[in-house]
Amino acid sequence: MKRLLKNIQLVILAAGVFGAVLAQEGEGGTESVFRLGFGARALGLGQAYTAMANDPTAVFWNPAGLENIYQQSATFFHTTLFTSTQYDFLGYAYPTLDLGTFGFGIARLGVSDIQERDINNVPLGKFSHDQYRVYFSYAKTLFWNLTPGISVRWIRNGWNNLEEGDLTATGIAADFGLMYRPDWIGNAFIQDWSFGLNVKNVFAPQLRAGNLLDEYPLNARLGIMKKVRFSGGTAINLLLDVDYSQKRSLLFHAGTEYNFQNLGKVRVGFDGQALSFGAGVEYSMFQIDYGYSGSAYRDVFAPTHRLSVSVNFGITRDDMFRLAEQKRIEEENRIKKEIREADKRDFVAKHLKQADEYFDEGKYLDAIVEYQQVISMDPFHQRAGVMLDSSNALLARDFKKRQSLAVKDALDKDRAANDSMFVQEHFEKGRLLLDKKQFVEAMIEFNIALERDPENQILKNSIATTKRRISEEVGSLVAKSREQFKNQNYAEALRLLGDARLLGADNQQLQNEIETLATRIRVQENIQKGLMLYDAGEYQQSLDILSKALELDPQNELIRQYYEKSKLETVSGQDEMDPETEKKYLRGVESFLNGNYREAITIWEEILKDHPYNKRVLKGISNARERMKNAKASK
Repeated sequence: MKRLLKNIQLVILAAGVFGAVLAQEGEGGTESVFRLGFGARALGLGQAYTAMANDPTAVFWNPAGLENIYQQSATFFHTTLFTSTQYDFLGYAYPTLDLGTFGFGIARLGVSDIQERDINNVPLGKFSHDQYRVYFSYAKTLFWNLTPGISVRWIRNGWNNLEEGDLTATGIAADFGLMYRPDWIGNAFIQDWSFGLNVKNVFAPQLRAGNLLDEYPLNARLGIMKKVRFSGGTAINLLLDVDYSQKRSLLFHAGTEYNFQNLGKVRVGFDGQALSFGAGVEYSMFQIDYGYSGSAYRDVFAPTHRLSVSVNFGITRDDMFRLAEQKRIEEENRIKKEIREADKRDFVAKHLKQADEYFDEGKYLDAIVEYQQVISMDPFHQRAGVMLDSSNALLARDFKKRQSLAVKDALDKDRAANDSMFVQEHFEKGRLLLDKKQFVEAMIEFNIALERDPENQILKNSIATTKRRISEEVGSLVAKSREQFKNQNYAEALRLLGDARLLGADNQQLQNEIETLATRIRVQENIQKGLMLYDAGEYQQSLDILSKALELDPQNELIRQYYEKSKLETVSGQDEMDPETEKKYLRGVESFLNGNYREAITIWEEILKDHPYNKRVLKGISNARERMKNAKASK
C-alpha cells in the first residue's frame, strides 16, 4: 500500500499538479500546489500581493486585506494548469461598518485520467485526484490603522477510483495576517505606503491518507507597497514580497501596476522564478483581470493563463456610515423626544402645583403666571385653562373692588375716578406685557400705576411677581446657555447670556457671574475654531483666532501651544494652487468647520488628482479622517 501511494504521488507530480510549485532544483513537492494562490491580478504582479490584497482573494494572500474592501465583493477565477489540471476559486467578502470584514472562499484543484500502475509498472486503470480548500476569514482595523486578520482553512485531498479503493485526507489549518497603512503626511516619499505580513500554517495540519502523512510547513510573507501618484488621477503601485518557507530557499516576488484613473490597469511582475504580465479593466460594478505567467521549467511546462471576474455590489462603507449616522440621529431624536415628554410632564406637574398653592393663598396674579406656564407647555390642559379663567376673574374682581373703595373714600371723587382709570389702564398693560414675557416693560407699567396709587397692594404684588419671574427667566437663560456651551454651540450660548445680562441688569453679582461664563464661552469658541483652522491647514487664520483667545486666557497652555505651532507654520512655504482650485479648497475648509468631514474629504480628494502632494490638502484629509474616527469612537 505504501509503495502504491508513493507511485501515485509520482504520477501526479509528473502530470504537473505539483510541478507548478517547484521553487528551485531539488525542492519540488515541499509545498501545496495552492501556493500558486488565487486571482489573475496577483499572478500578473508576480504574486507580490501581501501588502495590497484588497479583493476576496485576500482570504489566501493576506486576510487582513479584507478590511480594504469597501462593499460586498465576489471573485471567481479559473485556469487550466499543466496536463489539463483544473484550478478554480470562488471568494466573497462582506464588509461591515463596526464589526470588521468577513470573508469566505472555496478552491478546487483537480486532475483526472491519471494512469495507475503497480510496482512492476503494469497499468491498473485510471484514477482522479482533487484537492479542496474552504476558507473562513475575518479582519478588523484596530488603532493606528493597524489591521489583523485570520483565515481558517478546511482541507480535503482525495484520490478516487484507485484499485484498492478511494482515499481521503482532511485537516484544519489557520493563517494569520497583518496590514499597516500609515497616514504619514509629508513629501512624495513619505506618504502612501502599505505593509503586510501573512503567516501560513500558524496552526499546521497533518493529513493522513492510509500510510501516507502529508505535513504542511510554516510559511511567512512580508510585503511592502508604495503608491506613486501622478496628476490626472493616475498612479503606479510598486510591490515587493519576501517569501520564507521552512522547507525551501527564500524567494522574492516583485510587481508593478499602472492604474489609469481607476479604469484600466497594466501589470508586470516576477514571481521568484519567471516573469509575469497582466491587465485589468473596471466597468460599473464589474472588474475583469487577466494574468500570464511563465515557468522556470518552460522546457517541460507551458505558461499559465488566468482570468478573474470580480463583482462589487451592495452599499459601500460610505453608505454604511451615512445610514448609521442617520440611524444614530433618529435614535437621538427619539431619546430626546422621550426626555422632552418626561420633562414636559414634570414641568406641568410642578407649575400646576405651584399655581394651585398661589390660588389658595389668594395670590391670583402669581397663580395666573403659573397657569400660563402650564398652558405654554400643554395648550390643551383643561384644568389649567379653567383655573386661569377663574384666577383672571378673581384678580379683576379684587382690583375693581380696591379701586371702588379708593374712589368712595376719596374727597375729590372726580380726581379719584380719573386716577382709578389711569391705574387700571397701566395695570392691564403690565399684565399683557407680563404674559408676553416682556418683563422690563411690565415692571415699568406697574411702577407707573403704583405712583398714582402708592398703597395698592395688588400693584406691589404684581411688581414682586415680575421680579420673581425675571429672576426665574435669568436662571433659565443661564442654564440654557450652559447647556449650549456643553454642546459646543458657542454662538447660541453667548446670545442667551446676552439676554440674561439685559434682564438682570440691576443685579451686579449676577452680572459678574454672567460675564465670567461669557468669557469662558468666548475662549472655548476661539480655541475650537482656532484648532479646527490649524487642522485644516489655515495657519494664519488660526494664529489670528488663537491670539484673541490668548488675550482672554493668558495662562491657557493649550492655546499657547497651538499659537506657537500656528506661528511656526505661517513662516513655512505652501504649495501654490490656481485660484479656482483654491476656491474649491476653501469650500472643503468650510465643510470641515461645519463638521461635515466626509464632504470635506471628498472635495479635497478631488484636488489631490491635480495636486497630489499639496501639504494643506493632505493634512486636511488626515485630520478630517481622524475627527471622523474620534466621533465614531465616542458613540
